[in-house]
Amino acid sequence: MDKPTTVASYTASIGTAAGGLMSLNTIALILGIIFTAATFFINWRSQQKRYELELQKRKEDAEFHALRMVEITRQDQLELISQQSSANEPGINEDAHNV
Repeated sequence: MDKPTTVASYTASIGTAAGGLMSLNTIALILGIIFTAATFFINWRSQQKRYELELQKRKEDAEFHALRMVEITRQDQLELISQQSSANEPGINEDAHNV
């Protein structure tokens, strides 16, 4: 016999034997269990990935907020310094008193 014929023969024999051991209800039950487990693990992994991304986003947002607050504080300090230096100029104070 040819090799493909032998492989097909053995495959058909194993399939017939497996089909004789299990009824259609049993096969449907096993497939249902397999697909339910696969769905559970896929959903679990996607939820885990979503949680990791959320934590990463929160960390990046916190870093951005901290840097933004530093920049705002620095700008406020520069404005205060410029206001103080302009208040100490003699020409501005004299004009304010003369009005």
